[in-house]
Amino acid sequence: MERGVVYMAWGDNARQQAETSIRSLWRYAPGMPVLVVGDEPAVAHFSVFKHVSACTVEVDPFDFGQRNGWKFLAGRIKPLLYELSPFAQTLYVDADSEFCASPDRGFALLDRWDFVVSESRLGCVGDAPFLPTEREETAAWLGTPLHVFHNSGMLFWKRCPAVAELMQLWSEEWLRYGDWDEQIALLRALMRSQALFLTVPFDWNTNVQERATLLYHAYGTHAARIEERRSTATQKSAFASRNRVIANRGRPTAKWRK
Repeated sequence: MERGVVYMAWGDNARQQAETSIRSLWRYAPGMPVLVVGDEPAVAHFSVFKHVSACTVEVDPFDFGQRNGWKFLAGRIKPLLYELSPFAQTLYVDADSEFCASPDRGFALLDRWDFVVSESRLGCVGDAPFLPTEREETAAWLGTPLHVFHNSGMLFWKRCPAVAELMQLWSEEWLRYGDWDEQIALLRALMRSQALFLTVPFDWNTNVQERATLLYHAYGTHAARIEERRSTATQKSAFASRNRVIANRGRPTAKWRK
């Protein structure tokens, strides 16, 4: 298949949001094929939809080792989507997104670029509200805290070796810290990769509805919901199957301050 859209959906909340988003997509791109990657209830739910396929992965995206409960760690799943997508050109969007226009203009950019992502409204690495250690060490590696980073809730890519490598590097960089945010890890991966990437303005993927030109994105926290707490042992076992050796392909890894 030439073009299609990929979602993640774990839990009732994300499943409902993904369905709403898919219907908004079809207002502008009727019948565009969709892949939903999620839990078993998501597969059962979406498998009856025309133009939608669904699958699960062995990786558990939930971290139950948190003092105040659990976290959904998108960094465990998003780098895997390249391999799971059946499309020559893929658009990934977070489930809590509503289309305001056809995605065709983003796909058209893939004629010249390998990977397209929007800038974050949060600004530069030094202003990122995520894990302080990761923020500071990334700024030191870049040589400045002023480098803009990206919002990984919207990603266009084409199937090619450079993007396959980028996704492997993203996984590697995320595993350095393994925290809730995967966006600063994506920036480091982009800096290390050979992928020709384009940063588009934040209004392509924004929570300011009147400014949205492609996606109105709710930026929801804990959009994924689960009905029962899984054991930490089960979670660790699933995560262990996720880890694999990733080649650096001749580029140096980031060097962190002690």
